[in-house]
Amino acid sequence: MKGTKAAAPRILLNWPAPPDYIPPPLLSDRQVTLCPKARAKGFGLGFVNFTGGLVECPEGDYDLYGFVQQSEQIADKEFDLVVIWTSSFDSSNPFNTKKFGCPTVLLAGDTHHWEFPINHLLAYWATEGFDYVATAYNRHHLHWFAAAGVENLAWLPLISMRPVAHEWVEVRENQIVFIGQQGSRHPRRSRLVQALKEADLPILIKAANRIEAAERFANSLISFNCSQNADLNLRNLEVISAGGFLLTDRLSFASGFDELLVPGTYCDTYDSEDELLEKVRYYLDHPQEAIEIARRAYQAFDKQWHPRHRIQNLLDWVFGGELPEPFRYSPRSEVRHFVSTANSHLIDTRLAVYEPVQELHRVQERLKVFLSRGCPGVIAADLLDLPRLELYGEGSFVDPCALLQQRGVAERVHELTGEPASWPVFDVAVCTVEDLQRLKQPLKASFAFVLGEDHQLVFANAGRITETFLIDLIQKDSSAPSAWLRGYEGVEYGETVANLSRLYEPTASLLPEVKLVVDVGAGVGVASACFRTFHPQAAIHCFEMDPLALHLLQQNALSLGNCHVHPVGLAGKDGYKTRRLWPEDSQTEWGVEQVLAFREAKTALQELGLERIDVLRLATGGQGVEVLTSLKPWLKGIKVIYVEFGSEQDRKRIDQMLDPSHMIWQGEIIAGQRGSLCYLRRA
Repeated sequence: MKGTKAAAPRILLNWPAPPDYIPPPLLSDRQVTLCPKARAKGFGLGFVNFTGGLVECPEGDYDLYGFVQQSEQIADKEFDLVVIWTSSFDSSNPFNTKKFGCPTVLLAGDTHHWEFPINHLLAYWATEGFDYVATAYNRHHLHWFAAAGVENLAWLPLISMRPVAHEWVEVRENQIVFIGQQGSRHPRRSRLVQALKEADLPILIKAANRIEAAERFANSLISFNCSQNADLNLRNLEVISAGGFLLTDRLSFASGFDELLVPGTYCDTYDSEDELLEKVRYYLDHPQEAIEIARRAYQAFDKQWHPRHRIQNLLDWVFGGELPEPFRYSPRSEVRHFVSTANSHLIDTRLAVYEPVQELHRVQERLKVFLSRGCPGVIAADLLDLPRLELYGEGSFVDPCALLQQRGVAERVHELTGEPASWPVFDVAVCTVEDLQRLKQPLKASFAFVLGEDHQLVFANAGRITETFLIDLIQKDSSAPSAWLRGYEGVEYGETVANLSRLYEPTASLLPEVKLVVDVGAGVGVASACFRTFHPQAAIHCFEMDPLALHLLQQNALSLGNCHVHPVGLAGKDGYKTRRLWPEDSQTEWGVEQVLAFREAKTALQELGLERIDVLRLATGGQGVEVLTSLKPWLKGIKVIYVEFGSEQDRKRIDQMLDPSHMIWQGEIIAGQRGSLCYLRRA
């Protein structure tokens, strides 16, 4: 290989992923691979049959040079290249990498999800001073590293893939196959799989190892894929290498997807649920077109996309300085390069906006984002690489770097006219203090980022957007919350769990079959998680209007299963209220406020077909009496009513309303003013 140091350089690779899930790439025949002890033997996933030798290393942060020097398994302590694969999700950040005296490479893992994923890797790069930085999944994030000062940047798409060969199959089953993860980490994917099922389309959904998956891809007409959050995931080439026809979600102009896999030639893409269903039906009716696309991709895989080519690119880049377009990150490969690097002084503010918005984009199907006139144009350039984000602004769009010429951008940029009162309610508003004062009317948004002098952030309410702790703490094989209650120590929701555990658990054992649970004021889903442990077969319907709680609830509901989220509050009548975000002074006529919608309880439940409630929980912050009044005709049929109250007056009125049909079975009252009461139907 031209320009490389040796035909087989000696490489030290830090690989934190379980090898039975994603095995480490083989960068060299003279490679030593380190894997954290808890992961080295795999997680029992069985997705890949990997038996290669790994050297077990410590968990978390550790002295890489010191570990190698002391390891008896590593006889030769000299290396030509040190490669570190990590992300905030992997929690493996070895330090002292430069002491080996050879080039060092940071292979950036997942930067599209988890807690502050881009900030985490920028801080790690700054600490270790890596000579080279590359990404396998998120080309659109390389501009952040350029803005931070990284000079040697590369996109090495899917270098971590381990191909599984399969012979070409001409005659296929006329079906869609989906193999992959669903649930709380993949909310959009879960929604789309459900849409395919509800459309009564022939879909096969399986968990499978790589060999079984290749068999399914090769023998099915359509292989469905959906990224986690606009990332170029491994499934794309796993499908193509097996001869499958890839139908996957459309990524952004900056992802590199179109240049790499050329939709319409080697695969096809969809943007929305409707387009997905339309294309699936089309290819089921025109199977030969799908097979021809799959054939072209299958024949091109070995020559163009096999990971050995990206490994060669890496070695040529490090040892010979050679890296062809489009894999070398440069102003020619990314229209945002200049505007991003020119605004490096704003990188903290920009990331404080981008990372929470990216997290919202992972969960929501569409995002409406308002950007006020005085905000730096680079923020628009940052945000528009999220492909389902709609950007709104005052007047004509001031294009910072020819963004409107990029595929899929112009139709997502919208011009607002008229007064702010006529504008839509935004998911996110990014605005300056000066612009808010100029508008003289409050903007309506679920989340806000307010910039002050020098465009520094003075307010944001999305700081806890990544707190999905419920997903990690619930143990699906637990019979009661006591198995995971300890995880809530020091967390504000712990009181809810503790109260339900004490008050509801004795009641649950007395109940006949519970089919329907309605949780009003569900918050992030803690109470619903408790109900799930007591009633594993019940359908749970959650009502919540707070935007932050709703964001977390939507994910937690997927973990609980058969749990349905309704983004509205219940009350005695239809209506809405506003909640001021910033500034806090309620007398100020300008600013940003949330709009919280309510439905009249009985009508809303009837429209959903939820008249026969077995268990009702009310945690509505003062609306409990009104909800019970609305549901009065149904109360005598509800087996258990669990009410959280905030005043003695409300407690007395609730007791008076329920006394004819229910008795207090368990309860807890604090200082006479607040508490929880569990009512059991007398019948």
